[in-house]
Amino acid sequence: MSRLRVGSIEIAFERMGRAGPVIVFESGLGEDMRGWEEVARPLSACARLVLYDRPGIGRSGPRVDTRVLLANTVVEQLTALLQAIDAPPPYILVGHSLGGFYIQAFARNRPQEVAAVVLIDSASPFEPPGAFGSTVLPRPGSIAAAEEAGFAPSAAAMLAGPAFPPVPLIVLAATAHDVTPEREALWQDVQAQTAALSPKGRLAIVQGSGHCIQNDRPQVVIAAVLKAMGEVGRDG
Repeated sequence: MSRLRVGSIEIAFERMGRAGPVIVFESGLGEDMRGWEEVARPLSACARLVLYDRPGIGRSGPRVDTRVLLANTVVEQLTALLQAIDAPPPYILVGHSLGGFYIQAFARNRPQEVAAVVLIDSASPFEPPGAFGSTVLPRPGSIAAAEEAGFAPSAAAMLAGPAFPPVPLIVLAATAHDVTPEREALWQDVQAQTAALSPKGRLAIVQGSGHCIQNDRPQVVIAAVLKAMGEVGRDG
């Protein structure tokens, strides 16, 4: 694990692998990079990986901005980090939950830098307002509160902004969320809409997995990333 000052913020990151495409991982709401361990180590044999903690999370320095955290701000910070550590595009972007939402913003804002996207039970701008928010309110002033508060305005901006690029897109959807059948069906519908963002998009239902598919079924995530890598190769 390394730390690098990007602007006024110290960001913790880890690089793995020596050759192959650059895969960038984005964690969920308030989560740090350690949640990717079961997926990252096997993939490092065939790719160069970048994992990091957003400011205020894990081993990164505190977040200095007290405003809500918007997706475009995350994109700017991640871009600055990737440039600072000389990790060249195009990237295969992998995001879980809210991290998948941030990855979608990256793909829309910087399409020329994106080779493929893998979303893991991802938040989406197609969610009905307030339908899937956290059942436990985050502590006021916490990074989780800032991230959660930034979702609605970021979703509106995303839908009004640039389109998602026509790159390979794999959307993994869990089924065991411990919610009512109606809410589960709504979540699956949102995931299907998200997969339709790209003409090269596809939805894969991961039966029996909880929200953190990368922990419940890491082999499924590894296989999806490898598939995305293969599709990039064919496109090239």
